[in-house]
Amino acid sequence: MPPKLSEYVGVVSGFRNEGTSLFMSWLSIFSGGNKASGAAKTTGEPRRERPSAPPTIVIDHHDYVPEEFVLGSFRIRPYDGDLIAKQKFDFRLQFDLGGDPVDVSCIGMVVKLTEEAGLVARFQSPQPFYERKLIEYMKALKGL
Repeated sequence: MPPKLSEYVGVVSGFRNEGTSLFMSWLSIFSGGNKASGAAKTTGEPRRERPSAPPTIVIDHHDYVPEEFVLGSFRIRPYDGDLIAKQKFDFRLQFDLGGDPVDVSCIGMVVKLTEEAGLVARFQSPQPFYERKLIEYMKALKGL
């Protein structure tokens, strides 16, 4: 006579003595729920080397290195292009992430454009894949 399902549940859920369900037992196996609480994460991504330069911003086929750059905005000083205040514009954000070149198409809007301030612009978040790459780059740039 074959064993009953309840006999298998006891064997599988033997990883935990809490009487968890069959699903939760398998989930804990795959997600590492039975690891020691102080164990270090060894299967994470390798730490990327710190980038040596800020990203390059390409506006109308001209390359600029931003003086200030944070997620969502940047400042280029001096700026010698044809944009005007409150204008929306397309630009490319280029950076190197661990030896892999990344080129992201973005949409920005001029916030301020003066000789003194240079070009100050906000930009929309890129597509989620590139947004994650940009966040990873920013973390590496700041040494996190």
